[in-house]
Order: sequence, then structure tokens, then C-alpha cells
Amino acid sequence: MVPVNEPLIGYYLGLILADQGADPSSLDLQNFTLSRLRRDDRSNILSTAFRDVWLPAFGRLLRARFYAHAVRCPSRVPFSRTLVVIKEPNGSQSADLIMSALPRARLLFLLRDGRDVVDSELAANLSSGWATKAFPGLRGVSPRDRLGFVTNSAYKWLWRTDVVQQAFAEHPGPKSLVRYEDLLRDPYRELRSLFDWLGLDVSEHELNEWIRSESFDELPEEVRGPSQFFRAAAPGLWRANLTAEEQAAVSAIIGPKLRELGYDT
Repeated sequence: MVPVNEPLIGYYLGLILADQGADPSSLDLQNFTLSRLRRDDRSNILSTAFRDVWLPAFGRLLRARFYAHAVRCPSRVPFSRTLVVIKEPNGSQSADLIMSALPRARLLFLLRDGRDVVDSELAANLSSGWATKAFPGLRGVSPRDRLGFVTNSAYKWLWRTDVVQQAFAEHPGPKSLVRYEDLLRDPYRELRSLFDWLGLDVSEHELNEWIRSESFDELPEEVRGPSQFFRAAAPGLWRANLTAEEQAAVSAIIGPKLRELGYDT
């Protein structure tokens, strides 16, 4: 297996207008990214009118790029058995474009409670958070900006989830949905099912050892904690970390989608 950690394909394709200062409440699924807003503009490089030209070319670009990645960063198995596995959460607003360009690829939809996603993004972007420290120029979310930040984050989770749901429904290739909460609750069952879906032969010992070694408690103490990338691995922390006003704002935006997906609200 060759992992590719966030190549940001979908981020470059789908600039979210709310991140550029637009009022998220004035946007919807049809116009929340620049590429969606301008899809009918014939001068737009991704114009719908020229989809028959750029989509096949885009697919060839992606296949060539990741083929080269597998060649230059090889796995420990023969090349004929190598899988390239791409993690792209912050580009999932373009999942429809990516999967349309790669109709034979496998699509893994990792779903997580949007309230925990908002809480995690807020923690990362506080003045003490890992994202603020990792990216030059970020000042961190101030107390007076928290409500605006979580509101924007909730809208982004909603839009991204809608796009991935649509891509998932329309994808003709192999596809699977995994809930983050189920993965934490029963990692053996979920990962065994996932590896079988990928066609990977993993023994019971190998799987158990991998689960043990990758568990949150096995991480070095210096890389885990409230302000770290590896924060807690504990669903539901939003109840303690978000204020009542923030919780109400998030619920108003994503509550219906959470209920649709089977989450308790």
C-alpha cells in the first residue's frame, strides 16, 4: 500500500468562498465554491460546456501522478499488488469531480459527526492549536471570533458531506462507507471489513498488532493532547468544548443532516 496524505486536489479545484470572507448563510450547494459558482461560464477552465474535454485529461493527469508516486515511493509488495490510497478530507468539496475523473477507482467515504469535526477544527485553529503553529501567518481564532468560525466550519461540513454523498451515490466503481465512531468502537471488525473490500490479505495477528500499535494510547505523549494534531480520539467532546451558543448555531446548520445520517441530536 502506498499512502498519499492530502494531495489537496479537491482544495485547489474547489476554493470555498466562505473562507474568502463570503457570508456562508448566503451560499448553498450550488455556489459555495468558485468552480461551482462559475460552472456555466464558458471561460472557466472547468466550464460544464467543456467537461468532455477537460474531464478525461484530468483523469489522465491524476493516474499519471499517482502512478509516479507508487514508482518513486514503493511499497513492500510487488508493484502488481500495490494500492495507492489517497486521503483527501480538506478537498472533499470536489469529490464529485475527482471521482468522475476516476470512475474505476475505489471510493471510501469516512463519515464523522459534524459537531466533532467543528470542535476539532476550532481546537486546531485556536492560538495554542497545532494548525496555528504549523502554518505561517495564522494568528489563531480569538474569543470574539469563535462563533463565526464554528458557524463557517459547520457550513463547510454540511456542503462537503452533501458533495461526497452525491459522489458516492453516482460512483460506478467500488465504494464503501465507514463511520469514524464505529471505527473507534470496534476497530477489528471495521478494519477487517475494509481490508477485505480492498482485497488485502492481512492475518489476524497482523491486524491486531496494527490496531494496537496505531491506537491513541500508544502515541508518544508529546504528540497527543488538546492542542496537538492527535487530540483525543473521543467522540462527543463538542459537548464540553463548544459553548451553548456555539452548539445552538452548529445544530441549526447541520442538525437536519445529522438526523438524516442517523446521528442522535
